[in-house]
Amino acid sequence: MFVQVGLVLLLSRGLLGESDFTDIDGDTRIVGGQDAPEDFAIYQVSIRKHNKNQEWHSCGGSIIHEEWVLTAGHCTYGVNAKEVSIVVGSNLLIFGGDSYKIKKIITHENYAKKDLRNDIALMKVDGKIKMKKNVRAIKLMKESVAAGTICALTGWGEINDKRTVPNKLQIMFYRSISNKECNKRLKGFSFAPIDDKQLCVRGPDKKGACRGDSGGPLVARDAKKNIVQVGVVSWGTIPCAKDYPDVFASVSGYYDWIEKNMKD
Repeated sequence: MFVQVGLVLLLSRGLLGESDFTDIDGDTRIVGGQDAPEDFAIYQVSIRKHNKNQEWHSCGGSIIHEEWVLTAGHCTYGVNAKEVSIVVGSNLLIFGGDSYKIKKIITHENYAKKDLRNDIALMKVDGKIKMKKNVRAIKLMKESVAAGTICALTGWGEINDKRTVPNKLQIMFYRSISNKECNKRLKGFSFAPIDDKQLCVRGPDKKGACRGDSGGPLVARDAKKNIVQVGVVSWGTIPCAKDYPDVFASVSGYYDWIEKNMKD
């Protein structure tokens, strides 16, 4: 991920971590970000794929319940639950954290690979995620996000055109834009136009989400100033981090679907 920003995001104590951050500034990477603080984004998940004795990070996700992880449909489409696991509780890809097997995957029944519509999925953990100081679920946004909202994204996506993957979790900031503006800027791209269940955000040029960030959580403040998840990384332009919006599945657009499938 990359980003060079000077946006202020006031983070609530306890949800994103124990530290009371009032300003995160500087050269913020997802292509161009900064290392996320140790106790930041304690809802963050690394989804790992397996092949024999090998394991690697494939997508991001978020803890939304002690038994459930939220991620993107294109991260789970055609994937067998036995082929993946999750790691929580560490900002490092290659050290620390708690690993859990996956019992069941629910990809949206109308997920469309050709244009990434309904790009949302749930993963049910085999057992329960142990909540502790650096592991906690994040609440979901029920209402749509207003244009101009400051949002924060975390992930382990590639940080440059050499496909370098960071060991430390990265953070960057965006501002949300209207779908009308987004469609205008993305005119001509194969996955456009976006619909009312998608959310667009923009960061500075040459900064943005990239491969490996897919499925990761976009967060913002709700009306009560609580930090909530508002989006799930869906798609952006290739090459990454050009002067175009990044597109997310809107959490509010799929709130009912998420609630229903967590109960089934």
